Amino acid sequence: MRVAYVLITHLRAKVELQRQPHLGDRPVVIADHLSGRPLVVDHSPACSGVTPGTPLEEAFSHNAGTVVLEADEPSYRRVFHRVLIALQGVSDRVESADLGLACVRLDGLERLYGGENGTLHALLSALPVYLRPRIGAGHAKFPAFVAARTSDRPGVTHVPPDTAAFLAPHSIDLLPVDAEVRSRMHRFGLHVMGDVAAMRSELLIDQFGVAGKRAWELSRGVDHDPVVPLPYEEAVVEHTALPFASVSAEWLLTAVDTLLNRAFAHPRMQGRYAGRVTLECVLERAAPWERTVNFKQPVGNPEQAAVLVRRQFESELPTAPVEETALTLSRITGEAGTQAGLFRDVQRDRNLRLLDAERQIQARIGGSHALYRVVDVAPWHPAPEMRAAQVPIDPSGKDGMKPLSMPVPVTVQEGVNHEPVAVLLGDRWHALSGIEDRWLFDLWWMPQPVSRAYYQVSRREGGSLVLFRDRADSSWYRQAS
Repeated sequence: MRVAYVLITHLRAKVELQRQPHLGDRPVVIADHLSGRPLVVDHSPACSGVTPGTPLEEAFSHNAGTVVLEADEPSYRRVFHRVLIALQGVSDRVESADLGLACVRLDGLERLYGGENGTLHALLSALPVYLRPRIGAGHAKFPAFVAARTSDRPGVTHVPPDTAAFLAPHSIDLLPVDAEVRSRMHRFGLHVMGDVAAMRSELLIDQFGVAGKRAWELSRGVDHDPVVPLPYEEAVVEHTALPFASVSAEWLLTAVDTLLNRAFAHPRMQGRYAGRVTLECVLERAAPWERTVNFKQPVGNPEQAAVLVRRQFESELPTAPVEETALTLSRITGEAGTQAGLFRDVQRDRNLRLLDAERQIQARIGGSHALYRVVDVAPWHPAPEMRAAQVPIDPSGKDGMKPLSMPVPVTVQEGVNHEPVAVLLGDRWHALSGIEDRWLFDLWWMPQPVSRAYYQVSRREGGSLVLFRDRADSSWYRQAS
C-alpha cells in the first residue's frame, strides 16, 4: 500500500495571517477561552517558547508585544474541509485524521498522473500555496506521517526503503499511544523509536500491554492500518483573491462570475450539472462570510448559474471588505433538471465564438491570454484603478481579475506646497509648464485609508499627464488613463 500523509502545520495561524497579513512579522497566538482559563491553541512562526496548551499569560512572558486572536474553529474547519475536497479531486481515497492532517491512498493513480511523483505533485498543486503543506510518502501510514511531521520544509519527503532505520532516531513522542505510556517509556530510558525497536516485544507487552506491542511494531515500520476513506462528495472548488479589499458589490459579483466560468470549464463539469453553489469570503478584519444557493433544478452553464447566484447574493452581501473568495460547485449530476430550450441562447453563442477566437490567438502567440472583457465594478470610486477590471475571456486559465488604470511610481521634484515642478520619466527629467487642474480626496474611514492630491500637469515640450501625491507617505505616482 502506498500512502501519502498531508500535513498542514499551524493551520489556524496560517488562516489568521492570511486574513491579516500585516501581522506576519509579529508574535501571534490564537487562544481558546471556552475552557475557562485561556489556553494557546496555535501560534505564528514569530512566536517562540509556546506550544498548544500553554497558558496565555505564559505566552506573554515569552514574547513581548504578543497579539492575541480568539480562536475561530468553525472557520478553520471550513478551510480544512475545502482542503479535503481538493484532495478528493486527486484521489477518491482520502481519510481525515485531524485538523490539518489527512491521509491519501496513492495506489492505482500512477497512470492517471504519470507516476507516483506526478500524483504527489497533483496533491500539492490542489492546495492553496499559503498553507505550505508537507507531504510524507511511504508504504504505510505511520512512516508517511513521521516523514511529513519531521520535515523542516514544505513539499514532499519520501520514506527511504529501510523504514526502521528511518524511524530509529525519531522521538517516541510521535507514537500514537497514550501520553501516560510514552511518559513511562521515557522513564525506562526508551527515548527514540530505535530504542523501542531494539527491545524484545514480549518485554514491552508485559510492561505496557497492547500499547507496548503497538509501539514496537510501529517503531519497526510495521503498520497495517488501512486508509478509511471519507464519503466521497464530488465537488469543484475555485478560489481567487480580489485585487483590492473592497466592499463594492460589483467587485464581488464579478469575482463570482469569474469563478463560475472557471468551475464550469473544469473537465469534471463537461456535460454535467450542479445542484448547489457555496461562496465563502475572507473578509478584512472580520469573521468569514459564507452563503449557499441550492438550485431547484440543476444547472449546466455559468450564465444560468450566475443569474441565480446574483439574485440570491445581491440582497445579503458582506458588509466588511472582501479579500478572497472561494466558490464550490457540488451535488454534481449527469442529468439536467429541465429540457434544453427550443431557442438558441444568442449571448452564449457569442461567448463561445469569442472563446474560440481567443484560443486560436493563444495558439499563435504562445498560450498567453489575448482577449479580455472590461467590467465596470465601481465607476463612482475616486481612485481610477478601483473603477473597472479586466477579466480573461478564457476561463480555463487561472488568471484572475486585474484592475485597470493602475498608478505607476515616479520621481517628482516638488516646489512650493509640495506642487510638482518636474517629473522623471524613464531616464530623463521633464520640466512642467503648469498645473491645469487639481483635486484631492481623503477616504479616512476605510480600514486602509487612502488620501491623495491629484495634479493634471502640462509638460514644456507638449502633452499632459496626471500625477498624484500619496499624502500618507509623500510618494508620487503617475495615474494611468
